[in-house]
Amino acid sequence: MNILEQADKYAEGKANEAITKAIVEAYIEGYKAGYKNREEEIPLELRDNKTEYVDLGLPSRTLWSTDYEKSDGNLLFLPYEKAEYMKIPTKEQWEELKSLCKWEYVINNAYDYCRCRCVGPNGQILTFERTGRKKTAGMVDAWEAFFWIEDDSNLNEKNTIHMFNQGKNNKYKYGNCELCKNFSGYQLPARLVR
Repeated sequence: MNILEQADKYAEGKANEAITKAIVEAYIEGYKAGYKNREEEIPLELRDNKTEYVDLGLPSRTLWSTDYEKSDGNLLFLPYEKAEYMKIPTKEQWEELKSLCKWEYVINNAYDYCRCRCVGPNGQILTFERTGRKKTAGMVDAWEAFFWIEDDSNLNEKNTIHMFNQGKNNKYKYGNCELCKNFSGYQLPARLVR
């Protein structure tokens, strides 16, 4: 092979390398632009705005968000039809959390639910503040805590978690939590899992 043939082969290799690099860069830029366009189509309240999670040491390795979802620092209330597109907990994830963690309720002197602390098997803590729910536009019924749970039924009522005080007539100051149903059009907070 003479020097001219070697130069041609070298140039051909470099040209292929340059074309491959240009295609890869164009693909990456196109992917980023397409992702950005799609991201802008997702409503703000459905984007994961850098949600923080805590590892409670659960056997399933489920991580729970450290707080309810917020938008501009305010609690985000969503109907189920919007919350279901977020990574909300399943009934099984809730049952694991409820059964394997220690629950401490804070009830004020008027026997009103304030918050509860969920202490995981590894000692990490998750707090559930009193959030309430919106049954009608603008009105927040804020005496208890609620959040959505996955529900694949075709019913108008969907799974929620309800945290509350045991009752004013009860002489003990402790709270409770239950899986219950709420109308899917009510606006409740969302707690995420990963």
